[in-house]
Amino acid sequence: MLFRRRSREPERRVVAFTVHKAGSMVLHRVLRDICEHNDIEYHSENGPDPKFPARKIFAGTDYIAKHTGCFGPIRYFVPSRALPEAHILLHLRDPRDVLTSMFFSYCFMHRGPEPGNTGRRKEVADAGIDKFVLDMSSAAAAKYNGDYGTGGPYLEHIGNMAERYDRYLREVIGRPNTLAISYEEMVLDFPSWLRKVVSRFELNDSEETYRIVAERYAESVKPGASEDIFSHKRKVVPGDYKEKLQPETIAELNRRLRRVLDALGYSSTEYEATSIPQVKAEAANP
Repeated sequence: MLFRRRSREPERRVVAFTVHKAGSMVLHRVLRDICEHNDIEYHSENGPDPKFPARKIFAGTDYIAKHTGCFGPIRYFVPSRALPEAHILLHLRDPRDVLTSMFFSYCFMHRGPEPGNTGRRKEVADAGIDKFVLDMSSAAAAKYNGDYGTGGPYLEHIGNMAERYDRYLREVIGRPNTLAISYEEMVLDFPSWLRKVVSRFELNDSEETYRIVAERYAESVKPGASEDIFSHKRKVVPGDYKEKLQPETIAELNRRLRRVLDALGYSSTEYEATSIPQVKAEAANP
C-alpha cells in the first residue's frame, strides 16, 4: 500500500487516452497513485493484475459503460456510450517524436519474444529509422510483426500512427468534457501538467493529492545527461525527430500529419523544443 486510503470519493468515470511512446508509464503511475490515495477503482492494462480487457472491448464489450472509476492509460481510442458524460483526459505527444521513439522501442529497448537488436528487430534497425517512421505512419505498418511498444496486436482495430491521431481528432478533441494535455508540458512543466491531471478527478481534497504525487514523480520526467538506446527512458527532450530523421522524411511526415500537427498546436514547418503546444479545439471539427 503506497498511501493511506481516504474516505471513498463519489463514483465517476475518468478516461485517460494517450498513445504509445508519450510517457504513458509516467501517466499510468500518476493515475494509479491518485486512485489509490482516494479509493477510486483503477482499470488499466498496466501492472501485475490488468483490469482493462482490450480484446473484449474490440469484440464489442462496452467495458467503460459497465464500470466506474479511472480507465487508463488507454493508448488508442476505444468507443463507449459512456464517453459523453465521462471526465476525459487526452495526453498526446508530437507524433513525429512518437514515431522516432517507437523506432528505438521496436528495435532495441522494449521487451518481447525476440531480444532487442536481434532477428527481425535487427533487420528493422538495419533498414533505418527513416523507413520505419514512414512505414508506421502508413498502411505499411501492417508488415511489422509483434508489439515492442507499437500496439501491434490491435493494429486492425486502431490503425497506423497517422490514423490513431486522426481518430482522436474526430472522436475526442472538441468534446466539451475533454481536457487535452501534452507530453511536452509533462517534461517541461510537470507541476502544471500534474495539476491538470488531478483536476479531472474533481477530488474533495485535490491539493493533498497533488502534493503527494508531485513529490514522488517530479524528478522522474527530467531529461537524462546522455542518450541510451536500450533504456526505456532513452531521451526525454521534445524535438528529437529533428536530430534523428532526414529532412525529406520530416517533410513527408509534415505532409501526412499536417492537419493533426496544426490541430494539436505543433508547427508543421518548425518546432521549438522549449514550447508547450496548446490544442486548437476548433480545428477538430472541420
